[in-house]
Amino acid sequence: MRKRRFAAGFIACMLAVFLGNAQTKEWRPVYTSRWGHLFSTPENKEAILGVFCTEASITVLDSTRTHYRIRVSNGDIGYIPKQPLDTRMFGKKSAGEPAQYFYRGEEGYQGPHLYVEAAELRVRDQPSVEGKIVRKARLNEHISLDYYPLYNDGWVYIGDHFHEQPEYIQAKYLGMGFTYQQLLDAYLKVKGKDMTEELNAVSRLREIAWSGTKEEMLQALNYYKESWERSGQTNAKVDIDFELLLASKLQNLDYEVYEKEMRRLSMYYLVQGRRLWDGKISEREAADLNLKKVKDIPDSPECGWEPLYFYRSPDIILAFEEDYPSKNKMVGSVYSMTFAEQQAVVLGKEIIDGSYSERDFVSKFGHLLSVDWTNMPHYYRIANGDAGFFAIRFKDGVPVSFESVYYC
Repeated sequence: MRKRRFAAGFIACMLAVFLGNAQTKEWRPVYTSRWGHLFSTPENKEAILGVFCTEASITVLDSTRTHYRIRVSNGDIGYIPKQPLDTRMFGKKSAGEPAQYFYRGEEGYQGPHLYVEAAELRVRDQPSVEGKIVRKARLNEHISLDYYPLYNDGWVYIGDHFHEQPEYIQAKYLGMGFTYQQLLDAYLKVKGKDMTEELNAVSRLREIAWSGTKEEMLQALNYYKESWERSGQTNAKVDIDFELLLASKLQNLDYEVYEKEMRRLSMYYLVQGRRLWDGKISEREAADLNLKKVKDIPDSPECGWEPLYFYRSPDIILAFEEDYPSKNKMVGSVYSMTFAEQQAVVLGKEIIDGSYSERDFVSKFGHLLSVDWTNMPHYYRIANGDAGFFAIRFKDGVPVSFESVYYC
């Protein structure tokens, strides 16, 4: 009898925790122990709203003798048969979990996910077409999810775990993803037959090509240009001639060749007429530039590069660390800067200031660049050895910001 009272008291206590979490504004979930269906009513097993995976993120709203009334990650509310719930995740998978909704990779060890199968898919901050567009998902983007609605035009939640930066897309645009060859075949099948289908197909081909080989990029971009020219239409969002230039310049240089080229260019910075070299900037120089010494910078990296302090102004931040290997003095490097007046990056004989042409930059330095064009267009990375990279962001054809990024 004592064990029964203890068990009943423990369950009641756990339910109070679940219900308490559900009443807060923040998403502080508990987790299912096995996959299952979300029902609109507890009595009708055919009234299915959707399916959730093992260790799905939920909040408990109420409880009956046989069911929990819950809210799932996308906001749907329904009932699930009672099962053990936990306040932590352990990476479990229960038997029979449907892989068509929760793919876990060929070996079955990955987190549940699917892939975006639409080009330039809009991601919104609410599960509605009225929601604000927060970004665009890439074709074939890996999407982690724990609940899949089974009704028409349902939405899935794809944002951060605690819903502090919510993101939603419609489930119908998710699947197992595409290969370049699949999309090429689909394009060639409709080419010259239906212009609307042809433009849709070539748009998907262009997007996937940017994550493929140089040959695939050039082939897809040329097909894109050809199809749009034949249609007599234009896409203001795509400068296809510029993309063809960029794709033609990109190379995968051997490490030693790359390093030799960077040494030849001897990169440095021009700030208020003063030349600054990474790893050689003194505190006296920072003071002469009227920069303010601060201990921390918001959102600065917590690994990879850990400066002891910074000097900053609204347009530039210098990071200071111990001089290696002597460790008897502090030296600074440029952490970030804008291309404000009297601020520039110098590569070889090219002074890249706020008026420098993006087209010229790609033409001269494209062989050194890496890009993630569909996700971060006009954001160019230049490798900084094997430690990280320098990044220059362009807007409206001119550079606007520079930053140093170090790998963890």
